[in-house]
Amino acid sequence: MPGRPGVAIVGAGPAGLVLAHLLQRQGIPFVVFEWQTRADLCRLSKAGLIEYRTVRLLEREGIAPSILDFSVENHRCEFRTPGESVVVEYAALTGGRPHYIYPQHQLVRRLCDSLTEVGGEVRFGQEVRAVRHAPGGVVLSVDGPDGDRSEIECEVAVGCEGSKSAVAAAMSPARVCEQSLPVRFLVIRGAAPPLEMHMIYAAHPRGFAGQLRRGPDQTRYMLEIPGTDIIADWPEQRVRAELSARLGVGGRLDDVPLGEFGLLDMRVRVIEPMQQGPFFLAGDAAHLITPAGGKGMNLAIQDAVELGHGLIERFGPKQDGTRLSAYSQTRLPHIWRTQAFSNWFLHLSLTSLRDGQEPPAAMPGGFGDGLRQGWITALQNDALFARWFAHAYAGVDPG
Repeated sequence: MPGRPGVAIVGAGPAGLVLAHLLQRQGIPFVVFEWQTRADLCRLSKAGLIEYRTVRLLEREGIAPSILDFSVENHRCEFRTPGESVVVEYAALTGGRPHYIYPQHQLVRRLCDSLTEVGGEVRFGQEVRAVRHAPGGVVLSVDGPDGDRSEIECEVAVGCEGSKSAVAAAMSPARVCEQSLPVRFLVIRGAAPPLEMHMIYAAHPRGFAGQLRRGPDQTRYMLEIPGTDIIADWPEQRVRAELSARLGVGGRLDDVPLGEFGLLDMRVRVIEPMQQGPFFLAGDAAHLITPAGGKGMNLAIQDAVELGHGLIERFGPKQDGTRLSAYSQTRLPHIWRTQAFSNWFLHLSLTSLRDGQEPPAAMPGGFGDGLRQGWITALQNDALFARWFAHAYAGVDPG
């Protein structure tokens, strides 16, 4: 690798930054390219629910608690309908293993700060437009903050930049398995503590609503809306009214400041394989998953750790590419298993995902509602099913 970075990491999200930390500690040359400015990257709140297995993985890698201190726990979740409420104490069902709350923008900021403090190179405001093969490696075409374009040579390129990945675009024979659902979420940030100190998933005849914890002074709310709606269709008063009705909280949201309205499409995708020659994918560049169950950031971090060890073994003293060549084979079974859980969870929550001739979403009843009630009843009364849900939701390996 003399004279050029060994690994080009495209995207400074959770996957890219965790990977960079692993390479930095082992002295593997790398550079991170991020098209956003540092301020923009660390500003918007996104995911925030961290699985038990992800925290244990980061502890083994020395990233937690030295860099990321996971101290805010979540032990239960609640399923609501207009007629009932079911609280699932899932941490108790896993032997006291909870989720952890760590908002993504804070996690990214902390990883960025700690990486640059030890000399890690993150080039903000530089967008990788294209990637191509070159003798002995790859070449990245990079647009700088002033619009100037340069070409960077490296040994391998890792796409961690999300669904519109230039690295993924260079992997032409890859098989893309994807599906779009005819619904989207309106995502709202509440600048106040959650109404209840746990997650709330509310299935209402007018659509799903959710309360997701994001820290002591902020909460993420979600509303299921038609796939054709835009933010302009949802003024603040309408949002407050729908959240209050669907969550069944009366006027408790009246004084909560709401802001940062965004749209989240229900698109799912898996690229197979997640590697091709010198190209590798991790996180959203490799797979999109629904927000149901809070699995996206966890999959990204888990990808990064496995890929990091493969790159370290290949380019470090061992010079052994065995683990790196098996990266896709290692990760894809877990990714598909997680996709299956998230898809099931989404159908448990959303009222518009109905098969066959069903009444409109604004009308109660129907086969979909019956299925949802059947699952919720099983969570209450079937100890084996409740244990399966608890382990899958919290990210705890049975045993």
